[in-house]
Amino acid sequence: MSKEGAFNDEDYSWLVGTPASDGNFKSALERASVATIKGAVKHFEEVGGSQSKVLALRRQLRKVTVLEGGAAEASNQAILDTANRQERTTNMELATLQQERETEDNRGAEQVKRERMIGQCFKAIGQVQTSNMFAKFATVSSLVWLREVKADKIYRDIPGIGTWDKFCDSVGMSRQKVDEDLANLAAFGEQFLTTCQQLSVGYRELRKLRQLTYDGAVIIDAECIQIGEETIPINEDHAEDLQVAIERILEDRTKLNSRVERLEKNLDAVVKEETKGLQSEKKLLQKELDRLKAFDPEGMDPARFKEQFKVIHETVAALASQIGKVVIIEGLESDPHLAAQVEGFVASAEQLTRGLRQQWEEKFNIYA
Repeated sequence: MSKEGAFNDEDYSWLVGTPASDGNFKSALERASVATIKGAVKHFEEVGGSQSKVLALRRQLRKVTVLEGGAAEASNQAILDTANRQERTTNMELATLQQERETEDNRGAEQVKRERMIGQCFKAIGQVQTSNMFAKFATVSSLVWLREVKADKIYRDIPGIGTWDKFCDSVGMSRQKVDEDLANLAAFGEQFLTTCQQLSVGYRELRKLRQLTYDGAVIIDAECIQIGEETIPINEDHAEDLQVAIERILEDRTKLNSRVERLEKNLDAVVKEETKGLQSEKKLLQKELDRLKAFDPEGMDPARFKEQFKVIHETVAALASQIGKVVIIEGLESDPHLAAQVEGFVASAEQLTRGLRQQWEEKFNIYA
């Protein structure tokens, strides 16, 4: 409730006529207006009185004044906030309208551009059909125009065309040819591609150069080309240097490709020879395995071991016979080298025999 108002005689009487501790004084002080409190303070200043009442009156007066000021300030702030909100809303609406207007203008400009390009397409198709002006589209500027036609899909709005393939045919070029030219334009840029045309760089060389840009061996920007550590400006003053550099890197790449092909062929030959050797070894191993299968005891009838026993007996007899023949050779003792060889053979035979004997005893343990 606002404390502003006229002087109130009843509240004034309670304020000046009752003690500060009286409930009526306190009630009157709470509801008294600023004018009434100021009147009571003035009374005590003129005639004197209880200092506690004067302090209470002044304290209440400050409180009421602060509250009134705060309320006024809050009211002013509310008005200001409302105005700010209205201003922001207005600005947002204006910005939206401006954006819509710009969008509409852009749409109009795009539509005008699209209609202009459609007209250019009709003109180009007519020129090709009537004059066979195929060479017109060999220039870089024509490629830039074709790139826009493809990117904006202008061909879709041309009656009887509708597709990129048909549009390329209508201007006397194949889609593959146009796409390759556009790939060169994207890889090299307008200025470098123009320079290449002036230097009569062929399609095959351009394709190789384009691959080199993908590999990072050649870096091209709007002003220069970097080949390895060499940087060459793209302009007429450096046309000769540029041509030499292009020829050199293409020649180096051709040599490198030839070397790689030779290495691949050599590798194929080595692999083929190695495979052939492995196949021969495999055949020999299979042959030996087939031979040894006859001596495999698994699943065999003991009676069939006779053939193995016979082979063992014949082998031992042959060994003994051969060694015996050597022993009776006259003059053998006078040839220490030959005698040492025979001694080695006999020792090897004894060692093998002992090994077989040990295996036999471990398996059958006939003396246990």
